[in-house]
Amino acid sequence: MAKAGNVGNRSRFTDVYSEPVDRLLSPIKGYQNKPLVSLMETIEPVSGFFDEIEDNVKVALHNCRNPADGLTQQESASIHLYTMQFEDGPSLYEVLNESLRAENRQDLKPWFTYLKLFFTALYKLPSENRRVWRGIRNVDLSEKYNTGTEFAWWGVSSCTAGMQVLESSQFLGKEGLRTLFSIECINGKSVAAHSYFKNTENEVILMPGSYFQVIGQLSPGSGLHIIELKEIIPPMTLVKPPFSKSNEQVTMPVVPKPSASALSTATSTLSPSSASKNTLKPKIKCYHNYSCKQFYKYLLTQTHLLQQIRKNGKYEQ
Repeated sequence: MAKAGNVGNRSRFTDVYSEPVDRLLSPIKGYQNKPLVSLMETIEPVSGFFDEIEDNVKVALHNCRNPADGLTQQESASIHLYTMQFEDGPSLYEVLNESLRAENRQDLKPWFTYLKLFFTALYKLPSENRRVWRGIRNVDLSEKYNTGTEFAWWGVSSCTAGMQVLESSQFLGKEGLRTLFSIECINGKSVAAHSYFKNTENEVILMPGSYFQVIGQLSPGSGLHIIELKEIIPPMTLVKPPFSKSNEQVTMPVVPKPSASALSTATSTLSPSSASKNTLKPKIKCYHNYSCKQFYKYLLTQTHLLQQIRKNGKYEQ
């Protein structure tokens, strides 16, 4: 396997140069069928790419003895390991992202057990709708991201919720040729509580297969080029989720409880007049934001109304 590219500086937040945005790669699937195993077991198939990665796994497990966000120690440690910068040789994120971006999906198979654990951890974190940032030094990517273009990033995209992090000379800096991505995400995963750099980077991860549209560009001077992106729904499922739908463990965004007026509107959509005209259909307007449980209760209400109308010829409130 080839080494990761060295354009710009070596950081998760600047690892964007090699993204194949000019075409859509085949979806990532198959890993979800692997069993959940320990972090040490997940890295066995890929340990040959690294120098003594087992020691870094032990560090991650030690630092994640009291995990946050309802994650297990193994799940939290899988995120922790991803955020670590290895002293000798490539870091895990470099080799993993290179495999995620490869046209030949066979290159990804040694990573399947790690992806199962890592993605399980990320999916259990709440999705966040917010603005995040990432960038790259020593290159202008404006021509690669024309306004209106839609594309996927296949690597694990490390972003920061605080742009001041990128201003550090360790990352993007304040001068010279630079490309800064300003991203309005809808599925960001805040991993600060699980990161090796817990108190400094304010890291938000965008999952592999995240899909974007280029909203615009700006070049304010001093070598800085800003590209504004908006995360949108992809045309197909680009990465299979780690859970089956019958055993879903994903933490969903909190859905506001429907107001009394909304419920009143819902229960009045079936009137006797509409019944007589054979138009007994639940009118679903704004209910696409309900949780599955709330929507199921709504459907039960509509079924009860139908039964009343069919039995009595009228709706008794």
